Amino acid sequence: MTDLVAILISTIVLGSIYGLVAIGMTLIYGILRVLDMSQGSMVMAGGFVGWGLLVSAGTSPLLALAAAFAIAFLLGVATQLVSVQPLLGRSGIDFEMITFITTFAVAMVIQNVALEIFGPRQRDVPPVIGGTVDVYRGVNISYQSILMAAVSIGLMLMLGIFLTRSRYGMAIRAVAQDISAARLMGVPIRWMFPLVMGLASALAGVAGVFLGAQLFASPNAGDLPLLEALIVVIFGGLGSLPGTIYAAYAIGLIQSTVSVLIATTWSLPILYAVILVVLVLRPHGLAGRPSEARL
Repeated sequence: MTDLVAILISTIVLGSIYGLVAIGMTLIYGILRVLDMSQGSMVMAGGFVGWGLLVSAGTSPLLALAAAFAIAFLLGVATQLVSVQPLLGRSGIDFEMITFITTFAVAMVIQNVALEIFGPRQRDVPPVIGGTVDVYRGVNISYQSILMAAVSIGLMLMLGIFLTRSRYGMAIRAVAQDISAARLMGVPIRWMFPLVMGLASALAGVAGVFLGAQLFASPNAGDLPLLEALIVVIFGGLGSLPGTIYAAYAIGLIQSTVSVLIATTWSLPILYAVILVVLVLRPHGLAGRPSEARL
């Protein structure tokens, strides 16, 4: 029973943070058909914002999370305007491949700017909230992990409500389903794209504040979250929001189960083996579709 509780808790925590980083990348692909390689740099930016406000300025955790959301949102909008917007509607180019490269280039620029400003040294980011709680017979969980999972789940739910209930959310879904029909219905297409990349980057920035306490704040702190987000997005199905959430928690479950029952060193090899089998059987991922609307 103790192992089961440990696996369940670890699955919720890992799946929630994986989902928060990856869902933004899925949202961007569902709208723009852009595999945004700048999402890792947004996580890194959120980590530095957390470090700057929590350590240097001594502000409240709530303000640090709000600032990370706002700054990453602006960075995401700027990334779209610089690396994606000029390529929209251009004929004779492989849009997905070119934007893959341009967003990666923007990520490298952001990373090197952070290197020049903060230097290569890792910065310790304090937990947003300290302390631990004994859940069940020696199975402990930190309040930081509880808050991280709660905030991640809350933001994903708010994103779902925004997409299904709000005027702008329905416009985003309309663009994802049929961009030509959405344009004919008066949807401001070009305004939707910066909004989507801004929201996706903002979610990654919030994740960066939490991950900073585990990975430190450093210019390359976004590399691992970016890799994990790519795995989740591809495993769930490119452009599928439900698939991303399923994949995030499925990956968290696999890693947690292997870590608790076998050994932590086997969690990644077994995870990749499972992903390989699933993608061979379902090349479009758990919930991906070849050429249909995905949101």
